[in-house]
Amino acid sequence: MPKSYANFKNSTLGKRIDLDGFPVYNKYQCWDYVNHYFLYIGGHKISCTKTGYVQDIANQRSTNGILDFCVDIGLHTEMQPGDIVVWKPISPHCPYSHIAIYDHDNGQDAIYFIGQNQPVPWVTIARIPWQGIIGVFRPKIFVKSSPKPVVTPSKRPDQILTVGSVCTSWGFYCQKLRIRNGHYEMYNDWVGGWIPLSDVDEVDALDGKKDQIVHVGSGCAFHGELTVGAVNVKEDTAYIKELGYWVKCRCLNEIKEGR
Repeated sequence: MPKSYANFKNSTLGKRIDLDGFPVYNKYQCWDYVNHYFLYIGGHKISCTKTGYVQDIANQRSTNGILDFCVDIGLHTEMQPGDIVVWKPISPHCPYSHIAIYDHDNGQDAIYFIGQNQPVPWVTIARIPWQGIIGVFRPKIFVKSSPKPVVTPSKRPDQILTVGSVCTSWGFYCQKLRIRNGHYEMYNDWVGGWIPLSDVDEVDALDGKKDQIVHVGSGCAFHGELTVGAVNVKEDTAYIKELGYWVKCRCLNEIKEGR
């Protein structure tokens, strides 16, 4: 089978990739998945020798060997499926930096990447904003022509939530399940506690099926767009009009600024 991003994606989506057995409490890190991709495209594993986190892959590009099998296309180039993207330590999916592979976008700042531990410990496609990207690399075996420069829009949501901010939900996983007053609820501490199961969509699944049957470990996200009605800065929480309750701001991705 010829090597292509599509073939790699189809053979790994939903699986768990571990190359080093570390850390023992969660062996399936974003590093493992992209290094598996490095080997697939004819490269080699790259260790994070300065900070221990994947930001090193971009920051040490001149010495770690990634440029032997990838082209550094910079931050202002139109991405193509299969490009490798590195974030500095701001991503909610991996707060100490993150690495994933570009899959697609809808042209409206909704950008999707395939990766692992974002935040569930298996391979998923997740929406991650462009903010915080510090490196984009294109595998040399997939370079067909000179990269096309693009102009990055200057006005982007600042991720500082205010009344009227419109958001989407980051993915989170079900840590506990219960029935309360005849209704199913799930628990996630990143979101802020117990929430009605009826408020979420299953975006991935522990059993490999996105069948809207949520189990402990299933990846979920709130339905559609969410509007901030109030903000508690001290608690770092936001009241969501569509939900009718407060959630942690860290589980929200602002797509339109409020007043």
